[in-house]
Amino acid sequence: MSFLFLFRDFRRVVLPAVLLAALTKLSAAMPSLQDFEAQNRELRVQLQTQQQQLNELRIQMNRLAGIQDSMTSNQPESDGSPARGSSDRKIVVSGEVGLSFHASSKEGRYPNEEFRVDDANVYIEATVAKNTYVFTELHLAKHESLDEAFHLGEFYVDLEDLSGAFGGPSRLVNLRFGRINIPFGEEYQRRDPLANPLITHSLSDVWGTDEGIQLYGESGRASYAFAVQNGGSKTMRDYHSDKSMTLRLGYDATAKLRLSLSGMRTGKLASATEPLSEVWFGNVVFRNIGSPLSSTHEAELAEMNATYTWSTGHFWAAGGRARYRDNDPLADNTRRFDYFQLEAVQSLTRHLYAAVRFSRLQVDRGYPIAGIGDLNKYFLGALESKELQRISLGGGYRINPSVVLKFDYTLENATLTTGADRDVHQVSFQTALGF
Repeated sequence: MSFLFLFRDFRRVVLPAVLLAALTKLSAAMPSLQDFEAQNRELRVQLQTQQQQLNELRIQMNRLAGIQDSMTSNQPESDGSPARGSSDRKIVVSGEVGLSFHASSKEGRYPNEEFRVDDANVYIEATVAKNTYVFTELHLAKHESLDEAFHLGEFYVDLEDLSGAFGGPSRLVNLRFGRINIPFGEEYQRRDPLANPLITHSLSDVWGTDEGIQLYGESGRASYAFAVQNGGSKTMRDYHSDKSMTLRLGYDATAKLRLSLSGMRTGKLASATEPLSEVWFGNVVFRNIGSPLSSTHEAELAEMNATYTWSTGHFWAAGGRARYRDNDPLADNTRRFDYFQLEAVQSLTRHLYAAVRFSRLQVDRGYPIAGIGDLNKYFLGALESKELQRISLGGGYRINPSVVLKFDYTLENATLTTGADRDVHQVSFQTALGF
């Protein structure tokens, strides 16, 4: 009985006292509502401070990279001319190179199985004002060069959207002046190592860079480019007042099909002081084939292109005509050329692709066209080719968009005006790098 009385006393007196003491101690240990609010204020201040530090760091990094930060541009736009030292100025430096190995039969250019640095180009693009840019291209090594010196590629000022600046349609009129690629055809835009699916090019392979001025633009699906340039290969002087003119009209018939039509004339070239044209054709340039009494020579070209692209490849077809003339009083040296090329590229896996290109070129009376043959024999020498055809088979492995490993086997057959044939086999390997 005494045990029951003790238990009742413990339940009624002792246990409530113990629970009350424990709750009191626990409440004293827990922070108050005011403490929570104070901690929250401190955390908010810390977060704001950290965010401000991150913003300042990001602005400094962008300034070092030459990028205009929108958070620092609260002032309204001026006329687009940045002040000295302004972060509106932006310079982008990039480059591209093909590290190659070429081996050809004895009639080709590489009978000694050569390692080469091909098409090593450095590009510098600078933003100098709103819609105003300067572009510079330095050829450290060019596949077609006949010397080992550095050469200047494109160097021009680009004034974009002139039509929009004067209240007209946007992008309809843009202007470039300086040293500019000749805007003829489509192949010249994918000659560099990363853009070219193979290593060799087509037989016609029309391209060139010349001093002059170019208008270009687009409206809807249509586009155009019109250039007036010197025409000769000299970079410091023009020895004839007759200028080169080139016009290309493009039309995107669908999202996958692009069509274009190009025409150009080199203008008259002074044979004694500028014997070579600036435009390349047949892997060489137009040169005077007349007698020493021939003081000028010129060429005209026209070409049509069609490119159909799908998600894993493309098909490209082009065909054209050209004419060479000079003023030789002793003979009519006019030559007429017909040419075409077909190209197909298909991805086999995510990284691997295959490519094939067939091209053909005919000259009615023969012309010094070397193709991939020996330049000294078939361009600088007396031998002239009348009919050429070339097939290239190869492909590549794209490690990433900036690194491609490529293989190319090319077989070229030509018939000379003497009736003899020449066959050239060439195997090429290349690592194309962009940086």
